[in-house]
Amino acid sequence: MALTAPRTVAGQVAEHLKAEILAGDRAPGTRLPQVEIARTLGVSTTPVREALAALQREGLVTLHPQRGAVVFLPSVDDLREHYEIRIALEELAVAKAAERFEPEWAQPLEALLEEMRTGPQADRYLAFNQQFHSELYARSGRERLVEMIAGLRDASSAYLNIFRAEDDFPVEHLDVEHHEILQACVARDPARASSAVRDHLTRTVDRVAKRLERDAAD
Repeated sequence: MALTAPRTVAGQVAEHLKAEILAGDRAPGTRLPQVEIARTLGVSTTPVREALAALQREGLVTLHPQRGAVVFLPSVDDLREHYEIRIALEELAVAKAAERFEPEWAQPLEALLEEMRTGPQADRYLAFNQQFHSELYARSGRERLVEMIAGLRDASSAYLNIFRAEDDFPVEHLDVEHHEILQACVARDPARASSAVRDHLTRTVDRVAKRLERDAAD
C-alpha cells in the first residue's frame, strides 16, 4: 500500500498505524518495526519514525531504547490514572449536555444503543460505544472539552482492545449503564447524569484491570 495525499507522509503513516491499533489489529505489546512498516506502506523509514514519535505523544506507542517501538501495554496503575482523568472530564461534559438536552436528541442515541444491544462483534461494539459517548458529549456545547475527551477516548480504545473478546463483554450490564446515562440526560438531571457516567467508567476500568491482572498472572 503506497501512501500519497496532500497531508504529510508522516501524518498518513501515523493515521494508518493509529487505525490499526484502535481496531485491535496491532495488539498491546506488539513490536512496530520501522523497516517492515516502511516497506509495507511504500515509504522511507524517516516518516515512519516521525509517525511513531507522534503516536507516542498520543499515548498509543512506547519507544524503548532496546526494543524499539511497541504498541502501548498499560499497567493497572496506568489504566486507573488514565480513567481518573477521563472520569473528571466526562462527568463535566455529560452534566453540561444534560443541562441543555433537547427531546429530539434522544432518538439517534437510542438507535445507537439498539445497535449495541443486538450483540455485534466486539470491534463494532467498541465503535458504537465510542460514537454514543462522542455524540452525547457533543451536546454539551463545550467544543474544547469534547476534543480533550476524544483524545483520551482514542487511547482508551487501545486499552479496551485488550478486553475485546466477545465473551468478555458484559453487554447486558453495559446496556443498563448506557440507558441510565441517556435517561438522566433526557430528564435534564445533570447530577444524575454525572453520577451515571462516573459509575459506568468506574465499572469499565475495574473490568479491564481484572483482565490485565489475570493476563499478568498467566
